[in-house]
Order: sequence, then C-alpha cells, then structure tokens
Amino acid sequence: MKALLITEGSSKTAELKSLDEALPLAKRAERCWLDLTFEEASTNMSELSKIGLPINLLSGAVDGKGPSCVFNGTWCLLKLPAVTEARILIHRGFSLIFNDNFLLSMHPLDVHESEEEMEIPSPHTKRNMAYAVYQLADRLLNDFGDIIERVEGELSRLEDEVVESQGRQEVLRKVLLRKRRLLTLSKGLWQLKDAVHLLRHISPPFIDNELDTKLNQVVEEAERQIDLVEMYRVMVSDIINIFATTLSTRLNISVKELTVAMLWLTIIATVIGFPNTVATIFGIPTLAESIQTHWLLLLLLGSTIVPILWLKSFLSTYKRSGELR
Repeated sequence: MKALLITEGSSKTAELKSLDEALPLAKRAERCWLDLTFEEASTNMSELSKIGLPINLLSGAVDGKGPSCVFNGTWCLLKLPAVTEARILIHRGFSLIFNDNFLLSMHPLDVHESEEEMEIPSPHTKRNMAYAVYQLADRLLNDFGDIIERVEGELSRLEDEVVESQGRQEVLRKVLLRKRRLLTLSKGLWQLKDAVHLLRHISPPFIDNELDTKLNQVVEEAERQIDLVEMYRVMVSDIINIFATTLSTRLNISVKELTVAMLWLTIIATVIGFPNTVATIFGIPTLAESIQTHWLLLLLLGSTIVPILWLKSFLSTYKRSGELR
C-alpha cells in the first residue's frame, strides 16, 4: 500500500503497512492519494468509508464489471482497463475513486503500481488530485501502445515464418493467437476511450478546462491506437491468406507429383501388361498349334513396340499442351 501526501504544496510518498496507519495521515493532508490492490480494498471497505468514500462506489469499484464512469455529486468513480505483458484486463483493470482532494486507486496485484506518478507528481496534481487520474489514463495508454508495438514485431516475423512453414499447423495457431490478442486490445482501447469520454461528458466540477483538454488528448490517442490495431488485424487476415495460399501450393505440388507417378506406373503397366496378354492368348495349346512360331514371335515383338510408340506420342502431345498453357 502506497500513499502520496500533499501539504502546503510539498509532497511526500509513504509505504504503509495497513489502512489504520494511512487514515490519520490522509485526514491531516490537504490532498492524498492511496494506491491499493483489489484484495486490500475488498478487505478494508469499512475503514475506507471512514475517510468519507461512499460505500456504494467502493462496492462498484471492486465488483469486476467493465469500464464505466459514475459521479454522485461529490465523488467520481472511473473504471479503466489495464494491460500487462501476460494479459489484457478489461473487467478488473484500474478503479479510481476521486475528487479534487483525494484519490483512491485500486488494481490487480500483477498490474504495476503507480510509483512513478507518485514519486514525481505534477504541479497540477498538487492543487487538484483529478490531474493524477489523467496521468494514470495516459500511462495505461502507453502500456497499450507498448503491447501493440510488440504485436507488430511478432506479426512481421510471422509473415516470413508463414512463407517458410509450408502450411504447418503450429504457425497458424501462432497467427490466430495474435488475432485474438488484437481483438482484445481493440476492445480494451474502445472501453478506455468510452470511459474517459463519459467522464468528460459528466464534467464534474473538479474537471477544469485544462484537464478536460488533456482528457480529450487521451481520447484522441486511444482513437489513434484503435486505428493501428485495426490495421494490424487486416495484416493478420493477409497473413492467414498467405498461409492458405502456401497450403494450397503445397497440395498442388503433391497432387502433381502423384499425377506424374501414376503416369509412369501406367506406362510400365501398359508396356508390361500388353505383351503378357498377347503371350497368354497365344499360349493356348489350340492356338499355338495353328500359328507358326515366327508369327507368334512377331506378334509378341509388335505388342511390345506399338504401346511404346503410342505412349511416346502421347507424352509429346502432353508436353506441348503444357507449354501452351
């Protein structure tokens, strides 16, 4: 649990062991920012309500529902998606309860804490804690941007891998995994954009014109990242088409090789089989007695040469037709 305490324009951060230690400090400070995990917040609802935080907003902050924004006239609850290297958190990302004097931020254990924003608070944050909300939203967008850049690099490598894969299924699984990740990224960015846009639309009294302009920049950056994600989703579709083309080419080559093999097997069977048939017919004793030996040898020789000449003519015609195509 971390705290940022601002008194008479000066700020200090503190690492706290419990809310019992944090509550007196929060009450004495002019402005305060408490950063907790969802687990810490869930087990300390009654203590947090003693600061003046509405219990209904506290319950809404940890209910696991998607991003949203609610204002009760004094306090604002803003729920934003978050992203880590391992997963994209849409329903349990960041929950922020705030006004101009106090900010309570809650997040999952594996989402990195707001140490940088607390260590170096902006001058605006020292006079209006709502500016810290902008800093957090901007940092979340940067996290989304880092993941998008990583996916871009992975897709570039997958393009080459798909061409060389010759239709292997494990490569297709990698591509489909990136496609699902891009879909989740798009969903998270849309919900972040909508939540911040709703905050601007509600326009609590502690959202001044300068802060509203900064929040609008967050919305515009989210839209830019959404466009990037859509572009990469098109890129994934193209990679899948390349995979399908590679697989089709591989199948065509296999079919062509089988066709050539069958052709040569047919030639062998024809050359060998036809003389055998003639030999079998003239091997009948009655016919053997009625036909002289030299005629029988000529028939056997002819039955061997004629199929070879015929197949040679057929192969020449086949090659010419292939060249014409």
